[in-house]
Amino acid sequence: MRLLLVEDAQLIREPLKHALIRAGWAVDAVGTGEEGLELAQEAAGARDASGAYDAVVLDIMLPGIDGITVLQKLRRGGFGAPVILLTARGDVGDRVRGLRAGADDYLPKPFHIEELLARLEAMCRRYGVPEPSHVLEAFGLSYLPQGRILSCRGNVCELTPKEGMLLEALMRTPGLPVMRERLEAAAWGVDGRMCGSHRLEVQISLLRARLDEVAAPARIRAVRGIGYALEEDRHDHAAETF
Repeated sequence: MRLLLVEDAQLIREPLKHALIRAGWAVDAVGTGEEGLELAQEAAGARDASGAYDAVVLDIMLPGIDGITVLQKLRRGGFGAPVILLTARGDVGDRVRGLRAGADDYLPKPFHIEELLARLEAMCRRYGVPEPSHVLEAFGLSYLPQGRILSCRGNVCELTPKEGMLLEALMRTPGLPVMRERLEAAAWGVDGRMCGSHRLEVQISLLRARLDEVAAPARIRAVRGIGYALEEDRHDHAAETF
C-alpha cells in the first residue's frame, strides 16, 4: 500500500517515514506543499492504478503552499484518497478548516506513532482500503520487518537493523535497481552519504551472506552507476528437480 507523507520538519519526517515503512507502507516523503501537490496529482493521473496513493499524511504548516490549500486543490481535482492532517495542538480553527476542506481525520502534534498508525488503519477501513501487508515477499523470500525475520524454504534468520532496512528497500521493488542514494538514506537517514564511501558495500556483503544463510533463490546484483537490485538467482541449484 502506498502513502504520501508531506511534512517540512526533517526531524519529524525521516523517523516517521521509517516507522511507516516498518508498518508495511510504501512511502513517498516530501517537505513542501508544492512537492506534495505535484506527486499526488501525478499519481492520481497515472494510467497504472497501482501507482495511486492509498492514503495521505499532510502537515498543515508547510512552507509555500500550506496543507489546507494543498488539500483543497486535491479535492477540487477529484483526488479521493483518505487524508489525515497533522495540526498544532489547540489550533481548533485549522482543524475545522481542514475537515471542511475534505480531511478525513486530524492528529495534533506532538503525537505517538502508534496513534497515527491506528488512525490510518481506521481511516482505511472506512474507505475499504486493505491494510498494508506486514510481510514482504519476493523470489521465494519472506521478510517480516517488525521482527526483522527473514525466512526461505524453512530456513529462518534475524537481520540486524541496517540489514533489515536495506532488504526492505530492495524488496519493495524486486527485480528493479534501487539507487545507491536511496539505499543509504533507508539505512542511515538523509545524511547517509556523508559517513564513508564503502559502508554500503560492507552492509550489502553482509546481507548477501544472510541470503545464503537461508538458501535464498535470489541474489543482490550491483548495477553500475546506479545501485543494487534484488533479483532471482537463475543458477539456484536447490530449486532444480530431477
